[in-house]
Amino acid sequence: MNASSYLSIGLTAAMLGVSTKTLRRWDKNGKLKPAFRTLGNHRRYERINILGVIKGAITNASKRGLKQGLKKPTIKAAIYGRVSSSRQKKSGDLKRQLEAIKTFCFSKGYLVKKSYTDVGSGLNDKRKGLLRMLRDASVGKYDVLVVNYNDRLSRFGVHIIKEFLNSWCVRLEVINPVIVNDSVHAELVTDLTAILYSFMGKLYRMRRKT
Repeated sequence: MNASSYLSIGLTAAMLGVSTKTLRRWDKNGKLKPAFRTLGNHRRYERINILGVIKGAITNASKRGLKQGLKKPTIKAAIYGRVSSSRQKKSGDLKRQLEAIKTFCFSKGYLVKKSYTDVGSGLNDKRKGLLRMLRDASVGKYDVLVVNYNDRLSRFGVHIIKEFLNSWCVRLEVINPVIVNDSVHAELVTDLTAILYSFMGKLYRMRRKT
């Protein structure tokens, strides 16, 4: 079984633009059932089936739009995605992350104007994509910034970033305020290790000066 072919309930909900509570209800009434459950009783959905559901929803929405003469979206959105390593990017994690955010934006009627990405730790405040995104906010290139999880934007200081965006009349929208990603614990250990190395480096430089 290829694990990358299956999605957690959190990622599935983000891709469909609904809540995990809605997916659990759909499972019970038979509207959308998972492919299987893990040994820990977690739902897993087949990625190809979810993409089919999304494609069908987009097609139906387009047909309704043509019939009703709907106006084009006026809210300009920027999306931001981040993975910690090149290995995660090569495995398609970043691409799937952006797909989920774009699907959410479509469900909200946002027009995606800008897309920003980074490969690196959430502790790094010098990420090129992040800095470019902040600069563009200051010149009005988008109205709302959409991310999948808070930690994709930053491990620390998300409130500061939010306040900066607000100062330029840009709203931050987080699809999943609560982290449900299975790999979050491993990444958190990586970030904690980075913190320790940072302090060790500063301590070493201080001792050399004495």
